[in-house]
Amino acid sequence: LELGHPFMVVDVDGEYHGLKEEYEVLHVGATDECDLQVGPEHAGKLAQLALEQDVPIVLDVSGYLDEDKQSALVRETARELFAREQDLKQPFLLLVEEVHEYIPESGLDDVGRMLIKIAKRGRKHGLGLCWISQRPADVKKDFITQCDWHIWHRLTWDNDTNVVRRVLGSEYADAVQDLDDGEAFLHTDWDDQI
Repeated sequence: LELGHPFMVVDVDGEYHGLKEEYEVLHVGATDECDLQVGPEHAGKLAQLALEQDVPIVLDVSGYLDEDKQSALVRETARELFAREQDLKQPFLLLVEEVHEYIPESGLDDVGRMLIKIAKRGRKHGLGLCWISQRPADVKKDFITQCDWHIWHRLTWDNDTNVVRRVLGSEYADAVQDLDDGEAFLHTDWDDQI
């Protein structure tokens, strides 16, 4: 935000509205504390504001009681971002919190398929995807392999550290459990160094 980089964050838990205390962001969703109440029919306008007017957007989906409406909003907004970036080709970052809810190891719905499409093809047009999860064991492994960067903060459950073991090796899987707040291992697909 301080550098003016355009982005949108899909906020599953309603935690990002506090950004408004320090920055100019548009907070949209279903609750009264949002600047605008939106649904899937507003996906095109959200993508236009984000990409063409550089408006940073917090897409707060925590207030949607109807999971189908929540999923449709995320899917259609991601689809609009992807489609518009085909022509614009400008750097843009879509951040998705709790991505294991959209791209679970157990199977994919339309939202998951759209996010994987962005992970595979969006970066060629400037659309980057940053996914965040405290439960990497629950994220589809094919999706993890599409990532150019991995940042591993402290994980303690064996299922999650086993994912680190597969990607970085046993030494890092053991060490990731002892990381302090703010510490992480960084791994990129273009460099063997961790």
